[in-house]
Amino acid sequence: MSRARDVRRSRGGTVVISTDRLGPVSTTPPKAKGPEDHPPSCADLVGLLAQPDRRSAFAAVVLGATTRGQVVELTGLRPPAAANALRKLAEGRVIATGPEAGTYSLVEDTFRRAIIAEVGVAGRAGGDGSGAYFRRGRLRAIPGDAAVRSRVLRVVADTFQPGETYSEPQVNALCGEWFDDWAGLRRVLVDEGLLRRDATGTRYERP
Repeated sequence: MSRARDVRRSRGGTVVISTDRLGPVSTTPPKAKGPEDHPPSCADLVGLLAQPDRRSAFAAVVLGATTRGQVVELTGLRPPAAANALRKLAEGRVIATGPEAGTYSLVEDTFRRAIIAEVGVAGRAGGDGSGAYFRRGRLRAIPGDAAVRSRVLRVVADTFQPGETYSEPQVNALCGEWFDDWAGLRRVLVDEGLLRRDATGTRYERP
């Protein structure tokens, strides 16, 4: 029996993804998540703190400043510059706005989560080519190189708990958190053996 195939191209080459189905398929896309739903990467954090005003404001918060006035006092920044730096730091999720208006606190978990993600994507011994395919916790493209594709997809596959059964809408939603083409990502996970689909084509599990 022939298998229909969907050929997609990425920067790294051509990826062939099978489109054969074993049963009814959900065509409803999952709710898309924006960049604010994903932790910043190490590169994002470096870029955020590369600007001197932001770096000074961040240091002030680390030293205990909780208001714009205290940041101004500790750093010597002009109030508008301090306010802009604090806003950017909050958007980058290294500080958080407090329950009272105009107050700030350090988000200590941001750097830890970025490092954990970096290790999972790039490996402890340095880059292995897979890190270039992730940005802000999302997959930018499916690599054409088989070895790199395998490493990238294993990071994605860690979303699924071994032995747990997922419905197709659940798989679509989880894949949608990683990649805009959630259906294509689901198919390639099955093709690579990282997800197993049952005979009805509606239930999935990680081997």
